[in-house]
Amino acid sequence: MDQVFASWPIILACTAAFLAGGVVKGVISIGLPMVGLPLLTLVVDVPTAVALLLVPILLSNLVQAIEGEGTLVLLRRFAVLIVCMIAGTFIGTALLARLDQKILLLVVGLFAVAASLNALLNPRIAITPSAERWLAAPVGLASGIIGGMSTLFGPILAIYVISLKLPRDAFVKCISVLYTVAAACLLVAGVTQKVAGAHELVLSTLAMIPVFAGMRIGRRIREKTDPELFRKLVLGVVLITGANMVRQGLGF
Repeated sequence: MDQVFASWPIILACTAAFLAGGVVKGVISIGLPMVGLPLLTLVVDVPTAVALLLVPILLSNLVQAIEGEGTLVLLRRFAVLIVCMIAGTFIGTALLARLDQKILLLVVGLFAVAASLNALLNPRIAITPSAERWLAAPVGLASGIIGGMSTLFGPILAIYVISLKLPRDAFVKCISVLYTVAAACLLVAGVTQKVAGAHELVLSTLAMIPVFAGMRIGRRIREKTDPELFRKLVLGVVLITGANMVRQGLGF
């Protein structure tokens, strides 16, 4: 973690990463870890990047989750997914220090690229109510494990929720509620697994300043965004982020 204070260029690079992640988060309700993690890992190692993202992921999603009504309805609908995601998060966090980070980036990146391309090229594909019931558990567990290891709950959850064909504002509400639960578990797991201590949490809290500024900018952009363009933006962010993760996993 001391590497964050190694030089002003590193501090500025981390601030820019959080600002960029906040803008994307404000526009499409996802993207803070998907944008922030790859950018942060250009200047710090993966465990440090994960620790720095813990508080911003929680607070940024909480801000969007409490907007509007229907929170309890969403929690009931996604109860199975949430329980499995919680279990997966603790498993993933425990594996964080034990797995090769390049392999992790490669696997998650390939999945994100494949899933986003499929959704972009086949926009009519949708998850039916019956499919939603049996997909909830594996999607929750897989997103939790991957999120616990990398903070990247986004690729799997975003593809899953966008395939439910929810309206734009409903998508924002839904994904933010799920991310808030995931982020809370990630924070608890990160502390209990000693991924982050008091020092790391202070820095992570300070990182919320550029994130919140970015979200304010992004929200203004979202209010003027066409719903179909919104869907393509979500998938585009997943695709670009996945490709960058594959690049990092391959060592390029």
